[in-house]
Amino acid sequence: MPDLADSRIETVRSYFRKVDAKDPSLLDLFTDDVEFFFPKFGLARGKAAVGEFGRRIAAEAARLTHDIEGLVFTVDGDRIAVEGREWGETADGRPWPDGEVSQGRFANVFEFDGPLIKRTFVYVDPDFTGEDRRRIALYRGGGAAATPREVAGRYFERVAAFWAAPHAPQALAAVLDLFAEDVDWDIPGDLSRVSWAGPRRGREAVGAFFRELAARIEPRRFDVRRIVADDETAVALGELASWVEATGRLIESPFAFDFTVRDGRIVRYRMFEDSHAVAVAAAGQGPA
Repeated sequence: MPDLADSRIETVRSYFRKVDAKDPSLLDLFTDDVEFFFPKFGLARGKAAVGEFGRRIAAEAARLTHDIEGLVFTVDGDRIAVEGREWGETADGRPWPDGEVSQGRFANVFEFDGPLIKRTFVYVDPDFTGEDRRRIALYRGGGAAATPREVAGRYFERVAAFWAAPHAPQALAAVLDLFAEDVDWDIPGDLSRVSWAGPRRGREAVGAFFRELAARIEPRRFDVRRIVADDETAVALGELASWVEATGRLIESPFAFDFTVRDGRIVRYRMFEDSHAVAVAAAGQGPA
């Protein structure tokens, strides 16, 4: 007849099987007042909280599999610590781990009251697919990458420096250094009248944009009113006024810049402005 420790180890194995199968009978393994912890979810108590966590993680992980045969157990009285590995796929189809940054390693601590689990603390990096590029760069020795807000601020500072000396190679080089080599760039507009508008691809094409822009317009006013940002995106709102050299007309427009930033560089760039006003001024039809 198995002793209590062996029975509890089998309960832990059953826990992982039920987690992988998304089996609602998982909750039968816990006491009613079970204490539960998972990074980013926090500390909670009761079966209902465990069930709510299960619903939340299921929204992110379409598939989750634990290496049950490879689990390593350490038993100390009513407490069992478990080390292991897991793999899976996100709801949008991304597999993990990648074997480089994300390793799929975890440790759980279970505490029992008789045959039931009264405490489960899960220690794992919930960034399954390695999206926290800033901390990855920091801990892997590359230094922390600039945040999207920081990159957006640097962009406007360096563009201002470029306009102060538009023919200085180092000024343009400083702007281009903010972009990824294959940046996806677009300024929607009427390409038949505004030659600098439209989509471009790559850092060299962005450099060509700035050189053309410097030959065709003179900035009169550029005010960034607000920058809002999250982990990957920054959006800047403001107003501008620019003089079109060829037509002697003034462009006045609100604007929105939409930056997508990864590893401290801009990988996607969109600028939105009053494209009609720009086209009218470029065609010589606006106010002088």
